[in-house]
Amino acid sequence: MNIVMNDEQFAALFKESIASDYKDALMFMNVKPDISLMKFRKILESLCLLYAEHYHYLFESDSLYDQIEILAEQKFICGVNKESFHVVRILTNEGVHIEKNITRNRKKTITKEEFLENAVKARKGVLNLLEHGFLDLDLGKEVPKYKVLVAGGQEQKDLWYTCLSSFDYKDHFRLGRVYQELAEGYARLALDNAHFIPWSDSNFVFAAECYKRAFEFCSGKHVDLIIQTKGRGISISPESYKSLFCYALLCLKGKVKVDNKTDAEPILHALMNRGFKGAYSYLGWNYYLHRDYKKAQKYLTHIKAEQNSFTLHKLGILYLEGKACPINIKLAVDYFNKAADLDCAKSMFELGKLYHSGDLVKQDNVLAQEYLQKSSIRGNRDALAYLDTHYLKIKDTFLKFSEQFLGVLSKEIQQVKQTPYIAVTKIRRNGSCPCGSGLKYKKCCGK
Repeated sequence: MNIVMNDEQFAALFKESIASDYKDALMFMNVKPDISLMKFRKILESLCLLYAEHYHYLFESDSLYDQIEILAEQKFICGVNKESFHVVRILTNEGVHIEKNITRNRKKTITKEEFLENAVKARKGVLNLLEHGFLDLDLGKEVPKYKVLVAGGQEQKDLWYTCLSSFDYKDHFRLGRVYQELAEGYARLALDNAHFIPWSDSNFVFAAECYKRAFEFCSGKHVDLIIQTKGRGISISPESYKSLFCYALLCLKGKVKVDNKTDAEPILHALMNRGFKGAYSYLGWNYYLHRDYKKAQKYLTHIKAEQNSFTLHKLGILYLEGKACPINIKLAVDYFNKAADLDCAKSMFELGKLYHSGDLVKQDNVLAQEYLQKSSIRGNRDALAYLDTHYLKIKDTFLKFSEQFLGVLSKEIQQVKQTPYIAVTKIRRNGSCPCGSGLKYKKCCGK
């Protein structure tokens, strides 16, 4: 029997979206439990779709309530399981309209404590449904044993209080990682709702400051000194390299402040000169973005550069675009494939486009759709849009249907406009009846 260490790993045995949503739900549990409710709600929706896919059934309704009822009617889930679905659905209702600028009629304001209580109950309900789903969907013959993790958020609070008086660089580095995970979680939410952009940005800034403090506590040097000297003539403790590297990456991505992209270059130089392998490819890509292609190729292809998914993907771009060196499509595809094997969604997207277009490689629509689907599942929205535009055509079908509907509606509106309006005068009860009987209306037709 497969033994799983914790519930997050158990959720990862299902589809990618369930694994991602469960991880986010735990991370936000004590910070913003309403987001956790939203994530648990999405897991319910994904589970319904998994059941339908397993039994080759196509839902006609987008309503979660209807889908649960249909699964029960079709005998895909048992009655007890149906009730469990509905219990979690009701618990997560408050997560449906989260953070939207709409007015909702509530009898009372829901407190954070109530959100948290519902989120804790929803978590238990979701785990119960996942256990049933594991058997129903033939993922295994026996539900693996797992331990329930301590929900996120409390770690952030405990670390924050610890770091107020701690001079241990490890504490500050750990807090930086927690803030960065929160920032990335908010960034994913911001793809659907711009309301979360400030939350993401502020947590990235907090993460950068924690990494900066971790480096300074560990090395006894200020980051500004490293930037000014590129680390020349300065001793830096090897234990502090990782903190400095994480800070440099946030600078490189513009997550510290707008002009801090330039700060990344001297830091990466300092790390590279001390043999830190991760710095080579990021420094090379920084030069590539600034159109210094000679240096870009030098560092991206350097023998000491760490061969991770980032490096492999950027090498694919290097040989595909032909800006820093002649185009070599064989090498580009090879590097994209290696990066894809390491779960790089961007490389999967590039392969999907290449096999679809057939300009540089032999066209293969089966491979193209396979790579685009894999990239989409891993959250690449560009891949999803490309897949729909060139293969699924869902958007085109919807627009065509909308145009037909609007055409019919327009004709009906014109007919209504052309129909003469006949004003109806209110008949007084003591007035003459309009039927011509000569009697009062109240004694004739108005009885």
